[in-house]
Amino acid sequence: MRRSTRVLAALGAAVGSLILVTQPASANSFGPTFADNKAHSFFFDDDLSKKQRSGMDWARKNSLAPTDMTTSVNRTYNKQVDVWTYATWNPTGDQKNWYAWTTCVKRASGSKCDQFTIVFNHKVPHSNYKSLSCHEIGHSVGLGHASGKNSSYSSANRSCMRGNPDHNYYAKHDKNHINGRY
Repeated sequence: MRRSTRVLAALGAAVGSLILVTQPASANSFGPTFADNKAHSFFFDDDLSKKQRSGMDWARKNSLAPTDMTTSVNRTYNKQVDVWTYATWNPTGDQKNWYAWTTCVKRASGSKCDQFTIVFNHKVPHSNYKSLSCHEIGHSVGLGHASGKNSSYSSANRSCMRGNPDHNYYAKHDKNHINGRY
């Protein structure tokens, strides 16, 4: 009896310590890289289609701007731009089948990235560039992919970070991640 009491006490202490150090629940994880500060400036290259450019600008204003991040658009490219967005007709490797992708091209330090590119694949058009742009911008601020289908979630928990981006906004958990980081 005494041994079981000690085991239960040790187990209770372990669970109690886990509760104290456990991070809040999250809809998805942070990706391997994230923006180095809360100001996110964008440059939209001339090779973007009208729908791609419009989707990026919409997502910047309506998906990201309601968080603690601040956004702006530069009319010309310079080395201070945080996100350079362009499109290509010649993707390589697996990217040939992707709608778009986000890459850190200039690391600041550790996991922090000073400059990203978001590249749209002209050969694989998407039906909703607002949601696709929301998804790719999410990667640039550190959001990883979320699992499940949006139709299985309440409105506040639907996210453009899920599989085939079909939702134009970040889930409440996504926004909490962004606001907690920046």
